[in-house]
Amino acid sequence: MPGCRLSLAEREEIRVGLAREESFSRIARGLGRPTSTVTREVERNRSRRGYVAHVAQRRAAQRARRPRRLRLETDTELRQHVRKRLKLRLSPTTIARQLAAEGTPISAETIYRACYHPRLPLGGDAYRWLCRPRRGRIRRRRTTTGRKPLSLGVFKPISKRPGDVQTEPGHWEGDLLVGRRNLSAVVVLTERRSRYTLLGALPGGRNADHVADVITRLLTQVPPQLRQTLTWDQGRELARWQRIEDDLKTTPVFFCEPRSPWQKPLVENTNGLLRRWLPRGTPIPRSQAAMNRITRLVNSIHRRSLRWDTAQTAYDQLTVAMTS
Repeated sequence: MPGCRLSLAEREEIRVGLAREESFSRIARGLGRPTSTVTREVERNRSRRGYVAHVAQRRAAQRARRPRRLRLETDTELRQHVRKRLKLRLSPTTIARQLAAEGTPISAETIYRACYHPRLPLGGDAYRWLCRPRRGRIRRRRTTTGRKPLSLGVFKPISKRPGDVQTEPGHWEGDLLVGRRNLSAVVVLTERRSRYTLLGALPGGRNADHVADVITRLLTQVPPQLRQTLTWDQGRELARWQRIEDDLKTTPVFFCEPRSPWQKPLVENTNGLLRRWLPRGTPIPRSQAAMNRITRLVNSIHRRSLRWDTAQTAYDQLTVAMTS
């Protein structure tokens, strides 16, 4: 039956088809299976004697045994390498890339699973070494309630945003990163092309007037050629978006759909990165000097998306190219 595991009878039909020198696609049509299923089955179980149905069935049964032992449980040397690099506060993605370059391929997901697995192959404190330490992996739930933010007025939806934000420079995404009990916050602005980040302290609170003033001040530091658009969610803190457009002249503001953070993914990712220095449950400093120090740190991190260059370098190159 399509969708289920191959049976011994089906494997025997594959063996007969191969003996007749039939193509994988023809064998798959006879079984009512996708061609890829037959291709993987043969490549996985072919040996010097060719494809043997009962041997393939025995191997499949062995692979299907549960529970399986994790790779980091069975490979002591690899486990020690991963633990050592986690203690250096390297992310699982970076660790996986380094080990692959050294000839030991492993996925970042394998490392994450080991950090949270009940058998604790990396030790009970492994999750504490992650960039976003939690006692367990959490499930994100999509909310279905909420009300329309009428305070925004007639705004421009993200569907009307011009240009190609993936390749053209000057498209910014913005958000608020809030602190303990939502009593403090910081404005986060990120340029999509270079990943360059600007942080603005909010000593006067999260009211719309103050947020608009901080956004205007931050983007005024950017050359006009590098501020094409600004994208925000439908939060009430941006109720004065028209003032931002009037002050900046050439930077229209666009809004995401309700409860759709994936429409501004870069700033959401940046918020997670900023939690290294602004952890959850702690108040956010109201000093711009403190925000400037964090800005320099986050812009000096080498990014895989930038071919392991820094956001500061990429932004400087863009600035020279767009203003020369």
